[in-house]
Amino acid sequence: MIKDIKNYLKELSLNKNEASVYLALAKLGEAKASEIAKVAELPRTTAISILNKLSEENYITTHTYKGVNSYWIESPQVLLDNLNSKIEIAEKLKEALPNIYHSDGRFPSAKFFDTKKSIKNFIEKTLNNLERGAIIYTIDTPHEGNYSKIFSDDLESIIFGIKKKRGIITKTLIPTGAFSGISKTKLSSQNILIKELPTGLEFQGSLWLIKDMLINFSGNPPFLVVIKQRAIVGGVKGIYNFLWNTSVTKNLL
Repeated sequence: MIKDIKNYLKELSLNKNEASVYLALAKLGEAKASEIAKVAELPRTTAISILNKLSEENYITTHTYKGVNSYWIESPQVLLDNLNSKIEIAEKLKEALPNIYHSDGRFPSAKFFDTKKSIKNFIEKTLNNLERGAIIYTIDTPHEGNYSKIFSDDLESIIFGIKKKRGIITKTLIPTGAFSGISKTKLSSQNILIKELPTGLEFQGSLWLIKDMLINFSGNPPFLVVIKQRAIVGGVKGIYNFLWNTSVTKNLL
């Protein structure tokens, strides 16, 4: 259980020492910095610095009485409310920025990510920004396990949940014979259509076509490249459609 909690805190961007302080305070209930530092096995000054940071980010609450600070954990519901408020602000920005954001789409832009965290954040952000019912076109190699090398099982389930909740459809091309290697759980957790490429056509890595983005990523080594430009994506989409029409449909039942 402690290991799971630490992993969840890590996904909320807390580092090892911050997670230790948070867990120490969770065990103690309400406590002073010196008590928290002892349980967390950290220097008192380090613990105080972390407690101040966690307090600013609304993970914990602090109270001063007769010059002594006491700390306690906020309810998980407060954390959820804080995250939801940030989502609401992001939604307002989403409505306000389209008229000026990348208004000149003639020139391609490219981004490169080379850490698991940055790849995870990019994919989560991209899925959450898609319109409901959007279609993602992919070419994948299931046996390489690119997704499992980037995402933990819990986080992969969350990604599938985002896709399902937003009604996102995935159309996937895979090498001949690769379908048998896909778990039934992954198939049932998302709205996905799968076809096997003609014999002899191989592909490494994972390629996505999403709106005006061409995305290629790998789990080993971890990297993700994004090229954004409608004409480039349109050209690759034409090749994708040809492959889709000449590939073999797999029965998901």
